[in-house]
Amino acid sequence: MKTKLQGGTVASPLRVLELLADRFGAFEAIAMASIKLARHVPDEERSMDSLVAEAVLEFGDDLRDASAAVERWMEVRRAA
Repeated sequence: MKTKLQGGTVASPLRVLELLADRFGAFEAIAMASIKLARHVPDEERSMDSLVAEAVLEFGDDLRDASAAVERWMEVRRAA
């Protein structure tokens, strides 16, 4: 993941978190599919254990919460 923008400027913490959240979407898709398949497919045929899938989804929520917190922090800082 690139943390420097064109011209050599460094990406903001908010932008870095946004990039991570976007990339993490693939893991969330796998987790959601695994949770849905858990009802119909044996454990060994799924790409992810149900407990791991739940943890992945929880981490995704935490990542989005962190991104929102950084965004609010930056808004307060700009207003000061």
